[in-house]
Amino acid sequence: MPRFALALSVLALTIVAPLAQDAAPAPATAPAAAPTITVDPHAIVDAMPKQGQLLTGLYATQATIELCNITVAEPGVTAMAAHRRQLETEFHLEGETAVKAYETVKADVEKSGVDCTEGSPDRQQTDAVIAVYSGT
Repeated sequence: MPRFALALSVLALTIVAPLAQDAAPAPATAPAAAPTITVDPHAIVDAMPKQGQLLTGLYATQATIELCNITVAEPGVTAMAAHRRQLETEFHLEGETAVKAYETVKADVEKSGVDCTEGSPDRQQTDAVIAVYSGT
């Protein structure tokens, strides 16, 4: 019987060794190539904070008011001026810097061809903003 057990042990070892080699991890391969990153210099990245968008929108509204000779009654005038000062202060725009920022937006509004006719989309947008600041 001991010979049978010994033979069985030898047989088991000869079978297990090739199975263990099959189960061994595969040899390390070269790492995958790094992905190619392409930078598009013409891509539009909207990284402006919300307050910056508000200030730009307020500048555009005030430019439309100025270009279309729209009359704004109180308290709209005072509320717009106060909010503009608040936003400019948050962005550290003072004096000439603030004037230049407004003039840049005004030039863009003028270049885009603002439609000043009553009931046009440009006027409707401007009237809606005036209503918000006037509390109506």
